[in-house]
Amino acid sequence: MGDNKFKLNLITVALAAVGASAVAQDQQPDSRGLSLEEVVVTAQRRAESIQDVPMTLTAITDKNIEEYQIFEFEGLEQLSPGLALNNNGAFGSTAQLRGVGFDTNSSASPAVDIYINETPVDANYAFQSLYDIGQVEVLRGPQGTLRGRPSPAGAITVTTRRPELEGWGGTFSASGSDQDATNFQGAVNVPLIEDKLALRLSGVMDDNDLNQVSSVNSNNEEKGETDSWRASLRWAPTDAIDGTLTHQWVRTKLNPLLEVEGPGAGYNGRPINGGGHSVEETKPAQTLKSEITTLNVGWELESNRIVLGAAYQDNKFETYAELDDLNAVTNYPQAQYVDSTFKVNTYELRLESTEPDSFMEYIVGLWYQKNKPITSVTQNTPLDGAFGSPASPNPIGPPDSAYIIPVDIYIPIKTENKAVYGDLVFHVTDKFDVNVGARYLEDKNDRVEYINTGSSLYAYDIASEIGLPPGTPVNFCGSGALPMPPFTGTETYPGYCDLEVAASSYESPASVKKEHWIFTGSLQYSFTDDLMAYFTYAESWRPAGVTVGITAPITPPELVSGDPEESQSYELGLRSEWLDSRLRLNASAYYQDYSNYIGRFDDVPYVGAGGALESDTGFTYPADAVVNGFEMDVTYDVTENWWVQLTTAYADAHYDDATVPCRDTNGDGKPDNGDIGNLDPGDFEDSVMFCNVDYALSPIPKWVSTLQSSYSFPLFGQEGYARALYNYYGDQPDYGRGYEADAYGVLNLYLGVTSQSGDWDLSLWAKNALDDDTRLYKGQAQTEYGAFPTGYYEVKYVPEREVGLTLRYRFGEG
Repeated sequence: MGDNKFKLNLITVALAAVGASAVAQDQQPDSRGLSLEEVVVTAQRRAESIQDVPMTLTAITDKNIEEYQIFEFEGLEQLSPGLALNNNGAFGSTAQLRGVGFDTNSSASPAVDIYINETPVDANYAFQSLYDIGQVEVLRGPQGTLRGRPSPAGAITVTTRRPELEGWGGTFSASGSDQDATNFQGAVNVPLIEDKLALRLSGVMDDNDLNQVSSVNSNNEEKGETDSWRASLRWAPTDAIDGTLTHQWVRTKLNPLLEVEGPGAGYNGRPINGGGHSVEETKPAQTLKSEITTLNVGWELESNRIVLGAAYQDNKFETYAELDDLNAVTNYPQAQYVDSTFKVNTYELRLESTEPDSFMEYIVGLWYQKNKPITSVTQNTPLDGAFGSPASPNPIGPPDSAYIIPVDIYIPIKTENKAVYGDLVFHVTDKFDVNVGARYLEDKNDRVEYINTGSSLYAYDIASEIGLPPGTPVNFCGSGALPMPPFTGTETYPGYCDLEVAASSYESPASVKKEHWIFTGSLQYSFTDDLMAYFTYAESWRPAGVTVGITAPITPPELVSGDPEESQSYELGLRSEWLDSRLRLNASAYYQDYSNYIGRFDDVPYVGAGGALESDTGFTYPADAVVNGFEMDVTYDVTENWWVQLTTAYADAHYDDATVPCRDTNGDGKPDNGDIGNLDPGDFEDSVMFCNVDYALSPIPKWVSTLQSSYSFPLFGQEGYARALYNYYGDQPDYGRGYEADAYGVLNLYLGVTSQSGDWDLSLWAKNALDDDTRLYKGQAQTEYGAFPTGYYEVKYVPEREVGLTLRYRFGEG
């Protein structure tokens, strides 16, 4: 408690110091003026003030990204409380909002969609780079009547910088930190034909050490490298036509390691206490390559605008993972290789009204997307006998390859999404607006899951079969009296007959086509020019997720695929400005009800083929859930040189007395993360255990707040500045994994100087300046391969303090 008070005092001192300087020097001139800048957004596919939009959203400008030294996509969550961006490398990255979680392994469309230049992009690719950005908007609540796919929790729209038709110029920045991280960015804008044609080129090179984890069993360390470039061509042949063609190329190479702690088992590594260590023997590797081309063309008519959008994505990632990441067996990583490709075509055509002061505004459109992902997985799975006699297995590898079965999985998928949508806004009076929207969508999914296994041996416990203690020699494995042929006739290990497992092929085709309508509506009333209230109703719908990779018959069938997800959301909000637009106060409260929420339940043991207990896997399963909460944003211009912003979000997202698959190792009917060595197949009624739960949908804390403050002052004839960004995360809710992290806060500080002309900027920054080291997750030590207690468990900590320096330079028009 004393340490927390000390940190709180430091935060108070840091912010108060900014304020004290501001009060002392508030007579100094500043280009901002004593009023808040208007924020223009396109959340409703039309440019309008954020104060006029009947939904909760956060606008993050290119200036915000530069001021707070945000180099990675996941850093955007610092400026939007309640937004959780998890970069899990080349596969598994997710965006979450309002406490609603999502797992890419659920084989479902995301709860929060990400759009780059109005094109939906998989989070794994969106997360890899962030540079030369125009604006980012975080839209909260169900989306889908106006853009892309229906997403129940929200959407993130990213707009890259468009070429300027007038003015040559560019930017360059270089950053480095004490964690051996470097980031170089550059852009140049070249008008080719004045007022008609312009080209913009930009790129980034980023190197870092990820979470600073290194292995105690090798010299392997985490490493991340990203290179990307983008070319945008803008053509405006007439005053009525304006189009932009953009191509972006990204390549990312990652070497992530699993961070663990624990005493170990004496043979598989030293005792580990404290973060930053792994026990993996090899270096996992992930390579991601992505190319996306987008086209956006607008054609202005007399009182309408026609907009055409088209995009093509060619994405690929390759991964090598060490499945024995707790080093249960030495000299045996149990390698897994995954290769995935995604080729995506997207088209949109819409007509929107542009006549000012009309009684009705409208948008109608067509949307189509075709996606052809192909995933292949190759790995080897050890069977009984691989580690010596099953009666006394040996964790010192390598294992006997004769008892290892090769597995190849190949999953081609073809999805098609079609939609027709419309949105109407009626200006009933000069103060009262009514908005209604609808979208009809068709979703078709064709997939085939091919699983091929090679031949191998399996040490069958014949001694127990005939009533002898395990490991008792029987010496008649070749006898015809044995009940289960085909045995090889060999008793390699006493009491165990070698059973020949033949190669096999498994094919599971599935085709699903769904149709659905979703609707939205809002009432909006402006009491004054500076005070508006609204009520919004919105629906969302997602096709059911799918569990893949299970070859044995599973019951109940909902463990493989259930019913589609539906939700209804209700939001009441207020938008206001006070004190001659020096103070902005926005607030909203909401409630959302889910039927068949698409949940993902990992580390769940199940009964496989022949009644064998499989260690653990993940299941996609539908269950009812509810979400309620509120959000608030207060921004205040204290003086011309000093402003403060406080944003806070509360979200209580939890299952609604749902029955879900679980890991229940002590039989109390509650999920835990205990050792599955305590279980046997007789503990299961269905293929998995089920628990009645009301725990959270994600590990996102219910309370999340952000406090920002910035002050500028004259310095050596230039403009100096001091900024502070404090993120508070409340206690982590129970979300079924047996660990709840304590509340914590992260303070970032920025000191710098900018030239009066704005041509250059030098910034010294410290992220997590107080070096908070809160543990965010702690697992329990596991028994692997049904025989070897590893003594290690997974952990995750707040990233340690990072201090860096950034130099930016602008030339020409920037």
